[in-house]
Amino acid sequence: MKKHIAIVGAGVGGLATAARLGSRGYKVDVFEKLPRPGGRAHIIEDAGFKFDTGPSFVLMPSFFKEIFDYCGRDLSDYLHLAPLDIHYKIFYPSGKELVIYRDSEKTKAELEKIEPGSSRQFDRFLADVGDMYTSVEPLLYKSFTPKALCNPAYWSLLWKLKTHKTYWRLAHDFFKTDELVYAFTFEAMFIGVSPFHAPAFYSVITYADHVQKVFHPLGGMYQIPLNLERLGREFGVEFHYDSEVTHIQYRRQPALSVHGQKEQFDIAVVNADYAYAQKTLLNRMLPKYEYSCSVYLLYLGLKKKIKNLEHHNLFFAEDLDKNLNEIFHEGVVPADPSFYVHVPTVTDPLMSPPGKDIVYILIPVPNLETYQGQFREYEPRLRKLVFEKIKTVIGEDIEDLIEVEHRFYPEDFVSRYNVYHGATFGLAHTLMQSAFFRPPNRDRRYKNAYFVGCSTQPGEGLPPVIASSRIVADLIEQS
Repeated sequence: MKKHIAIVGAGVGGLATAARLGSRGYKVDVFEKLPRPGGRAHIIEDAGFKFDTGPSFVLMPSFFKEIFDYCGRDLSDYLHLAPLDIHYKIFYPSGKELVIYRDSEKTKAELEKIEPGSSRQFDRFLADVGDMYTSVEPLLYKSFTPKALCNPAYWSLLWKLKTHKTYWRLAHDFFKTDELVYAFTFEAMFIGVSPFHAPAFYSVITYADHVQKVFHPLGGMYQIPLNLERLGREFGVEFHYDSEVTHIQYRRQPALSVHGQKEQFDIAVVNADYAYAQKTLLNRMLPKYEYSCSVYLLYLGLKKKIKNLEHHNLFFAEDLDKNLNEIFHEGVVPADPSFYVHVPTVTDPLMSPPGKDIVYILIPVPNLETYQGQFREYEPRLRKLVFEKIKTVIGEDIEDLIEVEHRFYPEDFVSRYNVYHGATFGLAHTLMQSAFFRPPNRDRRYKNAYFVGCSTQPGEGLPPVIASSRIVADLIEQS
């Protein structure tokens, strides 16, 4: 008889794990604090506007295909991943702009405008990080412990992955101008770390961006958790919403405290924030982890269409070194922030009422471990700076166009999602919190306890989180 499995949290990792295990005949119950699936990949619906609140990029589409293949289903019956002709647009403080296209030849022409000769370096850079990607991709479906480094088979891998270099240093080996180095390392911010400190092997994200390309799920990013839930239901997975797990007790079997009652299972898979789960659910002392940054988010429904912005847009600070130092080392709200603007209605107009636009603005800020002040004191200044920069691009004051507005603060990640220190991207992707050194997917103490999500192996981002669900499913099948 197949075992009865509890999954704590209906984020993408929990949903993907539930679907996999359900497809293998396990009895699976998913418990979620919120009234809907998705975790941080959530949605706000207001006055006909549909605001995706979590991830906004789809990279590495093969990882999405893999989970549906695993469950014996066809991805295209669930999600329509539309390729973007323009991946994103970068706005520099100097007034220069850089457009990254699906067509690499167009991208090269853009690069040449900023740094003559950079188109050749672009090819060399992608070939170099492509070698790393080839080495890294198979490992994303495996769980390791530091003891694995005793295996000589992995020693050459450490050199191949350039563990002695940072993401920034690697890009600077190919490009001379800081403008292009920033353009090829900003992805580090999407896993919550500075490119000056992220290991070079995270450049595989840049490879995925430029070689495997960027996609958008029609209907919005929330279609991903919705369809993973649908997939799980097809295999008999039961979902319990508004059902927060407040404690997990282990003797011979895990017992979950839900609604003041204890429910016992054969196996528990925890998709809650890893640090929160260790400290609060399991009542353990936390090691001295390093945490990612947090973010301040604005979700704006506009009265009309705007011009000159693409689906994805990046605005860089005047002094990006200072900006990153303020966030990751000084623990202060940036004086001049870099920020990201997502306008999904460029590609997917049905996400808003006819003739209107959605603008989602993400501003990286310190997490609540390093920043001890009152964030709202700085909010008016941040909004003014951001809106002024957007005005230079669209030619009008965006604040005058707002019909609907929602805001999300670092503290909201704590209260809504139980994210420790409000660290949006979980544990930081430093060298000593990556790969072999990142928390494993199986608990070291209890053989029937597992972890899935962005702070476990292999790491942050939708494709790695989906990969972590495969690791957990395989470990359970092998146990």
